[in-house]
Amino acid sequence: MKPKCVVALALPDDIIERLATRYEVAAWNGSDAMSQQRLSDALAGAEGLLCALSTPVSATIIDQATELKVISTISVGVDHIAMPAATRCGIPVGHTPGVLVDSTADLAVALMLASTRRIAEADQWVRESQWTQGWQSDLLLGTDISQATVGLVGLGPIGEAVARRLRGFGCKLVGWNRTPRVIEDVEPMTLDQVFEQADVVSLHTALTEETRHIASRERLALMRTGATLINTGRGLLVDEHALIDELGSGRLRAGLDVFREEPLPPHHPFLAMRNVVLLPHVGSATLSTRSAMLQRALENLNAGMSDLPLAWCANPEVYHREPYI
Repeated sequence: MKPKCVVALALPDDIIERLATRYEVAAWNGSDAMSQQRLSDALAGAEGLLCALSTPVSATIIDQATELKVISTISVGVDHIAMPAATRCGIPVGHTPGVLVDSTADLAVALMLASTRRIAEADQWVRESQWTQGWQSDLLLGTDISQATVGLVGLGPIGEAVARRLRGFGCKLVGWNRTPRVIEDVEPMTLDQVFEQADVVSLHTALTEETRHIASRERLALMRTGATLINTGRGLLVDEHALIDELGSGRLRAGLDVFREEPLPPHHPFLAMRNVVLLPHVGSATLSTRSAMLQRALENLNAGMSDLPLAWCANPEVYHREPYI
């Protein structure tokens, strides 16, 4: 009898067929996220779970899944998984670090350019047939990145990759990291100084209890009038209500790939604002990156289902306790 695994997101048929040669696969193929009740029911008797950011895995679900050996997520971040519960139950959690750095860094720079040069706003302006005159001296004026100070909040691999790209623009780079880190051409500052002095603030730190709402109402208020906030990390890094107020007043601009609630609900205030560029969480959305992420996630799943250590494990401490002694 094949061991059971749950695939909690829609994947191409060839991937499901490949998994089905080894496992009894309970695959979700809905266009929306799998509900918590469906996930809980599907995990009955399952040894493996393959998921993504759209599928929260709560402590209750983990505790109820008594046969579960491994959780493998197609993501770097694991904040959608109750990590203390997984570790307590001896369940390794696999993730996919190291393969989306360049894709996400590219997108962060793209958002900086789109926001500061008002590209989405200009595109909409043309499509709405508002372009009725020739060249105008004051039309859709933006900000030169080459003359800007860009603040990087988080100097890990993605923050460093963004810094490398921005050097070519000639802008001034300042940054903050939770632990001291020296990056070439990035002047270290306190967190408040980064928000206060930068024309563009870009968020690249992991989501933890310490960094939740790191872009707080107070720090957003420190930003210069006309400055831009970029977020390609996690939605909860930003106090969204405070950002809505700042954008609504016209004082700030923003480029956002991630949000507190995903997908954005209908009638969300962001949807009516022209001074924010909105993307549907596509930081890693290139063919090569998504393929590499999926490959790592499948390797993690197969290892865990075979009682082998995961190559990319987010809670390696499980290997120092049962059942991995």
